[in-house]
Amino acid sequence: MRIRAVPEPRRWAAFRCYGIYGQIMEVQAFVEDLEGALDAGQLPVTKFAGLSVVRYCLSVRALLAGGFPPDVGDATADLFAGLSDAETGAALTVIRRLAEAEDMAAARAAADGVFAYVRDFERDLGFAEKPPSVRRAEGLFPALRLAREIIPVNQAAALPLALPAEWLPQAGAGKAGAGQAGAGQAGAGGA
Repeated sequence: MRIRAVPEPRRWAAFRCYGIYGQIMEVQAFVEDLEGALDAGQLPVTKFAGLSVVRYCLSVRALLAGGFPPDVGDATADLFAGLSDAETGAALTVIRRLAEAEDMAAARAAADGVFAYVRDFERDLGFAEKPPSVRRAEGLFPALRLAREIIPVNQAAALPLALPAEWLPQAGAGKAGAGQAGAGQAGAGGA
């Protein structure tokens, strides 16, 4: 086991927690939308999916540098908070190349840059290889199974949960009190 010092543990933890949750729930969806749009020859959808995934990754990266948790619906959120000009510029270059694609051949070539950007994001989160998708045609059951297994770990460490409160067991259901503690944590900023 290798131990390394982390300069700002709270920011590091926020990046890892929001990043891994976002990789499972948002990034995989955007990448699959991008792949589907490329396969279907849908240039506008290809551009939108590529823009969306890079913007989301930027907002999570900003957690390490001074940003706040990503709020996809917040039009005033600063996606670049604290990021260096070089890091922001690299992401915007990836977005611009895809946005300027005039046909599907150019979009496919530009999408390779988006896929590489996402792969770098996954590596920064600690994934040695591309993580398997938890998304299935029948639903997000693998993600829910993963969440169920991590809830006791988060509760034992008094960490907030990155899950919507409605996904957690209700008070009195299952183990006594488990739903209340989880629901309270999720409402306190984990969602």
